[in-house]
Order: sequence, then structure tokens, then C-alpha cells
Amino acid sequence: MNIHKTYIAFDVDGVRDPINSNFHTFQQMEEWQRLSPSRFHFLNTCEIDFTSQHDDLVDSTLKRRFLSIMEEADNLVVMASPVLNVESPLLNWQISLAVNRYRLPVIVCYVGLDKVDDDTIKTFWAWLPAKIKKYIGRSSAKICHIPLTKDKLERALGAFSVRTGTYPWDATTIY
Repeated sequence: MNIHKTYIAFDVDGVRDPINSNFHTFQQMEEWQRLSPSRFHFLNTCEIDFTSQHDDLVDSTLKRRFLSIMEEADNLVVMASPVLNVESPLLNWQISLAVNRYRLPVIVCYVGLDKVDDDTIKTFWAWLPAKIKKYIGRSSAKICHIPLTKDKLERALGAFSVRTGTYPWDATTIY
């Protein structure tokens, strides 16, 4: 049973182009939560409006709403995939606030991989958001790296939490 609340950082470009994005991954995670609510508690999947075509997605109202949701979070999930816009301003803003303001442990989930090892970070460096690369380079955040599988995600979400003070060892922890 996982009691930790999770904030999912997302790329706003995925909202505008759900075909060439991690849209299907968010849908899968929502389904995991729907089927196993005691195992997954994603705070903001309902806030991600994948049908919106508005340019005001990054306005201050949206950011305030994200901040209020992030305040409740125990950890942060960031997806790494070949379709992710790693330079997305909103994605990197979310990661920065989660790490610097809320001190959330970060769980980087590699979409499409069945396992992650010591070479994964280097091999899939291009998949990582700019802020994650910065934190790894400076070793300035507590980040674990996992394949995006239901079992691995559940275990990582249960293991790392700002509320319990349990963090990955460093910026390149393989879990």
C-alpha cells in the first residue's frame, strides 16, 4: 500500500500534441490509479487538460493551481522519453519548484524501458529534461531512476517521500 501523494511534472507541449507526446503514459498512470487507488495517489492527473488548445496554459492562474497541488505532494514523478520536450519552460519550472521549494524526492521514469542500470542515464541523456540534467551534473538533487513499470513505480513511490525524509542517495540513484 502506498500512502504517498505524487505530483507528476508534465510537458505542456504534450497537451497541445497528444499524439507525439507522453499522453498515452498519463492515461496508463490514470488507469493504474483507477484500478488500484490504494497503490497510487497522483495529485494532478485530473488537472492536466489534454484537450486544451489555449495559449494561456502557462498563465499565473495555472501556475498558482500547480503550486497549491504541489504543496500536498510527497514526491515528484518526471517522465523521460524520446518525445518529451526537454526544454519545455513549464516542465522545467515544475521540476525546479519541486526540488528547490518543496524539497521533493524526484523519480525519473524511463518510458518504454523494462530495466534501468548504471549506463541508462548516459545512454538516454537526451530524454532528460534540462533541469534534471542540471541537477545530475551538479549532484544537487535526490533523484532515482526507474523503468516505467507498474511494479517499479509503486515501489519507488512508496520508498521516497519528503514527509518521511526518505530520499534517493544522490542524483543518479538506480532503483
